[in-house]
Amino acid sequence: MPFGCSAAQLLVPASQGEDAGASPDDGGAELEASLPAPLGDDDAPDDEAAIVAPVWSDEDDASPPPSTGPPFDAGPDGECADPVGPGDLAIVEILIASESGTGDHGEWLEVRSTRDCALDLRGLHGECAVGAKVATVDVTSDEWLPARGSLVVADATDPAVNHGLPGLVIAWAGDAGDVLRNQGTTVTLIANGALVDSVTYPQLKIPIGTSISFPSDCAPGVRGDWSRWQPSSASWFPGFHGTPNAPNDDVHCPDD
Repeated sequence: MPFGCSAAQLLVPASQGEDAGASPDDGGAELEASLPAPLGDDDAPDDEAAIVAPVWSDEDDASPPPSTGPPFDAGPDGECADPVGPGDLAIVEILIASESGTGDHGEWLEVRSTRDCALDLRGLHGECAVGAKVATVDVTSDEWLPARGSLVVADATDPAVNHGLPGLVIAWAGDAGDVLRNQGTTVTLIANGALVDSVTYPQLKIPIGTSISFPSDCAPGVRGDWSRWQPSSASWFPGFHGTPNAPNDDVHCPDD
């Protein structure tokens, strides 16, 4: 949702004379000889700042710190042994419009884990086509989902703007608004260079402020059939309908 280096500056001291027997009278000459050659006109800096050499911190090239594990009880299956990969996540609910017109910052989609172990989302990248542009979201640090847990990707993380979305909420880069187009678009999740999940929804007639959900009792294999997705009936916030970061059991899979 696709997640400069700093250098300390240290003055370079003049090099010391190596001849222990050099007389004091020669000190000035030796010091002058030890200094860097004068810069030519073409090499002259814009100001007269001292010549400095960067001293790089060990942190500049350091790898991200190792995971310390989830901040909750991972349960009987513990932590997933592998990083997030294909099929580990599924987009199961979408609120396309929270208000009419443009400037909507209350849209969101729900992503649910399909794993029976705690899953670290670090490295997850999301994309959504918005006209000629692409909105992105990236998870660059440890964000853990419990077994079969979920997160919400929203236009904003501010509860006053996103209508009090509960649970884990991450936002598209720049807190972009109007990401989920009413005319339909494609949302793609990628991790470690592999496709994790992708959903292309068509133009849907859904009341404003109501999400469309893939029912919990539907077989995963029919998620691409948009006739199975249903407008949510539960309310998580006054005037809005949906089950963000909760099971989609307020709706039921239509009979074949």
